[in-house]
Amino acid sequence: MKVARGLLIIAVAIAIGCAHVAAPPSVRETVSSIHHRLRTTVAPEELVVMTPEQALSYLTEEEKEILGSEHITFSVNVPVVVSVFRDVTQGEVPFWLEGREFQKGEGQVQVEDEHFEVWSRPFPAGVVGLGVNSIGGGGDHYFVSIAPVSPQAKVVVSDIHPDQHTLGEMKLGEQVYAGSGDRVAALPEALEGQILLRGDSGRRREAQITGVFQVTEYPATVQPDQILLTWSDDPRTTQTIQWRTNTEVTSGTVRYIEAARAAQAQAADWREVAASTAPLENNVVVNDPVCHRHTAVLTGLQPGTTYSYAVSDASTRGWSASAEFTTAPAEPVSFSFIYQGDVQMGFDGWGKLMETARAKHPEAGFHLLAGDLVNRGNERSYWDSFFHYSGGIFASRPLVPCLGNHEYQHNQGPWLYLEMFTLPENGPTTIPPECGYAFEYSDVLFVVLDGNLPASDQAQWLEEQLAGSDATWKFVMFHQPVYSAGPYRDNPEIRELWGALFDTYHVDLALQGHDHAYLRSYPMFDGKRVSSPAEGTIYIVSFSGMKMYELGEHEYTEVGMANVPTYQVLDIDAETHTLTYRAYDVDGVVRDEFVIDK
Repeated sequence: MKVARGLLIIAVAIAIGCAHVAAPPSVRETVSSIHHRLRTTVAPEELVVMTPEQALSYLTEEEKEILGSEHITFSVNVPVVVSVFRDVTQGEVPFWLEGREFQKGEGQVQVEDEHFEVWSRPFPAGVVGLGVNSIGGGGDHYFVSIAPVSPQAKVVVSDIHPDQHTLGEMKLGEQVYAGSGDRVAALPEALEGQILLRGDSGRRREAQITGVFQVTEYPATVQPDQILLTWSDDPRTTQTIQWRTNTEVTSGTVRYIEAARAAQAQAADWREVAASTAPLENNVVVNDPVCHRHTAVLTGLQPGTTYSYAVSDASTRGWSASAEFTTAPAEPVSFSFIYQGDVQMGFDGWGKLMETARAKHPEAGFHLLAGDLVNRGNERSYWDSFFHYSGGIFASRPLVPCLGNHEYQHNQGPWLYLEMFTLPENGPTTIPPECGYAFEYSDVLFVVLDGNLPASDQAQWLEEQLAGSDATWKFVMFHQPVYSAGPYRDNPEIRELWGALFDTYHVDLALQGHDHAYLRSYPMFDGKRVSSPAEGTIYIVSFSGMKMYELGEHEYTEVGMANVPTYQVLDIDAETHTLTYRAYDVDGVVRDEFVIDK
């Protein structure tokens, strides 16, 4: 149906915080309930190979109704024809299309190099509900067009839920996804001028039921493992310690003492702190769905002091092997730390990189990881592999992480990341706690941001941190780069809002990930190359796992490498005010280096 563009009136009557008169049922809660029921009623060997067609037979009619009509809802003022554009490579046809009498039409819409077939049906005026993209997880998210049944009618679209599914126009060059640059390359003439309801690529696996069940290779036991140091308060006087056990262990304790006293200490000399214990449930892990996470925060520690510690089940005192941590110094001292980009996939290869880093740089005080620590951040088996291949290094060197897009899996938010890590809550009040934070170590300010959330929501807080610190060095870490390493990626909002603040307050280094290639920029100021680090910020993009992308050619690139996972060691000399940066490959070979003198 071709509709004259002048006859369409597009109206968006929803704003953030605006809700329907009756809120739609939660697809997320429904999927969680289905996961739980399948895990408890179907044999694990059947679950891991279950097909979408087989999964449908386990769903109730109510669940099918929710999954088939509550993924996207909107209202129209007149009868309309709604067309759903489905990725032809998806394999599985969403069950609700045929079930709700959508008809497959002729022709396809081309978006970039991909093709989408057309499924259409009429709807009366009122609320229109559309179903989930897939229960098998395949294919790009669909997008939608809306046209009046009567060519003379004027369509008003309102009450869109979720509101990131914004409106546009079906035409060449139009962006079909919210927050994505994928654009229409070809479409049938009959569709031109219709109202476009954009899809959201982040929601394509929101209702995935099959292909998600896993058998973790590293289930929890009564023995403490995944022992992890983080900072959730002042690194000079506190230390946060976390670990995992199975559910047989219902409590935990940390005992600790100054390392210099440990060898001669009696049992009564060790101080003890009770941990908080909470269940961590992940329905998709069929052989170990629930474990216990234990967290203790040690306070009142002495700055610049090394402590020995062990963790235990408080009822049995079955202590772990002793490990050590060192608090941050009270005054500026020389130190080094390790920074890495995305791990995400290929944990065995990353583990070898970690072995090299640990052997060659035992003096490194802590580790920064710039997001995408795992590939599927809300599935615990990936975290189990991450900790296994880390070789236990985070039991003696604190981990300082930030959020990548893969921690925001399935549009569920980074809930499992936030369960795994106890981090400072001193970040912007405009974003969830622990998604952004800041701390000082020696004479360095570290600011951690969340590039998945609006840059504008963090800009004021970022400026307060940079303006309020008199540290000699200022480093900022986040996932999505200001200057991308790849040929097709760009993050203009981050560059415009955060980059301008880096210029104003002279951030020395921006430590980033996301692009799976290595890039070091020239010193940059106001989007232009400058002659020295004293005049601008150096932007680093790196990765440390086995997933690798193409390296683009950019005027801002001083050093670029494809297909080379690296770890970076940054040495700060407090006396000479010198920073020495080196990037190493898995063999410990230096692949890039530079020095900044202040």
